[in-house]
Amino acid sequence: GLSQGRVPGRVWFFLLAFLAFAYAEDASEADSLYSVKGTVFVPKGSKASNLRLVLNGGKYVGIPQYNGKFEIEGVPPGTYYMEVQSADLEFIPVRIDVSARDKGKVRAMTADPMRRKERIQYPLSLRPIGKAQFFEVRKPFNPMSLLANPMFLMMGVMLLIMFLSKFIDPEELNKARKELARQSQDQATAQRRSQSS
Repeated sequence: GLSQGRVPGRVWFFLLAFLAFAYAEDASEADSLYSVKGTVFVPKGSKASNLRLVLNGGKYVGIPQYNGKFEIEGVPPGTYYMEVQSADLEFIPVRIDVSARDKGKVRAMTADPMRRKERIQYPLSLRPIGKAQFFEVRKPFNPMSLLANPMFLMMGVMLLIMFLSKFIDPEELNKARKELARQSQDQATAQRRSQSS
């Protein structure tokens, strides 16, 4: 039988074997870190070393060398979203898959929702798609845009009426004035009658 307070040798053996297995798993996970490599091409006048290559919003960061080559080390297997951060150039974001089965084999494809997805060869070759534009370009002044302004339209109609009033026959104008005066008198007398009744 078992005496109280003592642990049999087999239990110690299984406990130590379990701890060794768990340690080996942790060590193998620590050993399974890989790197993402490539080259960033920039136009003349720009420096590749001013760029930052960022995986998953900054979890892993790489800085290219002067010749554009970069390597982001210590990346575990998984799927990542890579952006090239630049103050003056715009790059297409890249989706990167680091395979656990194929010992860190990297597959990459464009990740811009506005463009068709395309596979990118590894090691990566990244080129800018254009200059970064942070501000909207102001449209130049267009005199025809004044015609769409309601105040300008009202002013134009009033000027047109003033201009056309010069071509109205004075006799017709006097007739129109007398007619307006007679109508206003008729309305005033009708109001007095309705008030007195």
